[in-house]
Amino acid sequence: MSQALVDVLLATYNGANYLAQQIESILAQTHQEFRILVSDDGSSDATMEILLRYRTTLGERLVLVPYPTPGRGLVRNFENLMQASLRDGVARWMAFADQDDVWLPQKLAVTLAAMARIEAGQGERVPCLVHTDLTVVDDQLTVRSASFARYQRMDPAAYSGLSLLSVNQVTGCTMMINRALLQLALPVPPEAILHDWWCAIVSGAGRRVFLIDPMILYRQHGANQVGAKDRGLTTRLMRLFTDGPGVLRRVRVLGAATYQQAQALERRLRDRGVDERAVSEYLAWRRRPWWQRLAGYRHYYVGPELDRLSRCLLWFE
Repeated sequence: MSQALVDVLLATYNGANYLAQQIESILAQTHQEFRILVSDDGSSDATMEILLRYRTTLGERLVLVPYPTPGRGLVRNFENLMQASLRDGVARWMAFADQDDVWLPQKLAVTLAAMARIEAGQGERVPCLVHTDLTVVDDQLTVRSASFARYQRMDPAAYSGLSLLSVNQVTGCTMMINRALLQLALPVPPEAILHDWWCAIVSGAGRRVFLIDPMILYRQHGANQVGAKDRGLTTRLMRLFTDGPGVLRRVRVLGAATYQQAQALERRLRDRGVDERAVSEYLAWRRRPWWQRLAGYRHYYVGPELDRLSRCLLWFE
């Protein structure tokens, strides 16, 4: 196997409308040393027919990964792919792919070059993650926003491993990880909110790099499991005005989930002999009363001030 081999991890579920276009964009990459590993979550449309047709022409370059327990959702579907790549042990890097996006031709080459630079300085045994911006498009690939980060009022480069414990700034479909991070991330614990968020906070034990150039056309349509939403102040105040109790409930639920996910990370790092003190410090701070957290909340919560304050006042362990 090539020393530059990348495993592209493609999770599918009823993706027949856009799947072929996504696969074609992966096949058109300027970096051609890759395999496509596919795990299907029990599709009832033509997804499997499309995959079988491509497997006939691509042979070993497209691997249909058996999934004995479908129907458990996105996180477990991607975990199945991550486990398969780890078991095979032939690829040094893994790139995550959604079924409905379109990759720009240089996507793999650019992220792999950034990964190589990190590993040259840190070594292959350090968990590393590279992710990029995206161009938000509609179902016909008409551009809605040239930058997903700006559209979402995000600044991924400004986030540390500590602040990622509260807010995810890593979009999974742009993400490449190395084998060291894959090993540390698996198995994905039940407390993980999303597979990409889990990988993002695991990268706090190593290195994470954000590339500002969009490498993916991020398609938005009615069936997106996770999508781009307008996070402008006016829109968010309107949501609070029209659905105040629902907004507050979702904020509290997310607060509990982030605390549990951080606890899972603390256990994982401790069990693997990795320094977990920063995560333990964060959890200890989260356990304090809100009036004690008020003085230092900007250190732990990055982002718009309204978000920061709502987390400080409404998040409990």
